[in-house]
Amino acid sequence: FNPVLFHGPYGFGKTHLLQALAAEAARTRPDKTVIYLTADRFLSTFVKAVMDRQTSAFKEELRAADLLLIDDVHFIGGKTATQEELFHTLAALMGDGRRVVLSADRPPAALSELEPRLRSHLASGLVCGIEPSDRNHRLGILERKLELLCRQQGLAPMSVKPEVLVFLADRFIDSVRELEGALNTLVARAGAGLSQVGLEEAQAVLRPHLKAGEKRITVDDIQKATSEHYGLKQADLISERRTRSVARPRQAAMWLAKQLTVRSLPDIGRRFG
Repeated sequence: FNPVLFHGPYGFGKTHLLQALAAEAARTRPDKTVIYLTADRFLSTFVKAVMDRQTSAFKEELRAADLLLIDDVHFIGGKTATQEELFHTLAALMGDGRRVVLSADRPPAALSELEPRLRSHLASGLVCGIEPSDRNHRLGILERKLELLCRQQGLAPMSVKPEVLVFLADRFIDSVRELEGALNTLVARAGAGLSQVGLEEAQAVLRPHLKAGEKRITVDDIQKATSEHYGLKQADLISERRTRSVARPRQAAMWLAKQLTVRSLPDIGRRFG
């Protein structure tokens, strides 16, 4: 498949995966040209090439790649000239049978800030959504990370109480970076006494992390969830319709908005039309 696009939220391992692909390709095929770039680096290098009147050299370098990997392609949204250059680069590489791998935070159809023909190119190969890791995977990550931390800091191999590991794996589910950051914090605070840290102590140490990870609920979130629950359109909740099938869900949504947000009643009223 060509191109291949991996998509998923931050912290799901897209960059790790692209860098691993680049490293493996360079190891197994040293005779091939492998280029890994972030979209931000692609943008800045292209702008510099334009300013220095070196666009031909820029194009030749990229189009000589046997494998081109571009990370976080959504960052070039709204950059018309850069999108145009990326489109032609992809077309040239794929036309010559070269391989292209990219990553984004959303699937191509949802990248509305990109031009339609570039989105079409991104969707023309294999689109892979990266799902959150499951509990066993997160526990494995914690164990491997702890082993690595002990080696790096010259500590004897340590263990973490099972209930603490399960707490970390169950609480930090959205991002592997946040999961590793929580473990780093525990190791830094407990040091060699990590194996003696209990669940309550771990929760106390990580309380700032837990607060930072809490999602702020908005009125829009509540309207969407209520509409989905009652089988309505979101527009129905903010319409002038007063039938029971709409009024009751609207009242429920407004009550939730008062309980779960900091909005005043007049503000909530305005947001419901």
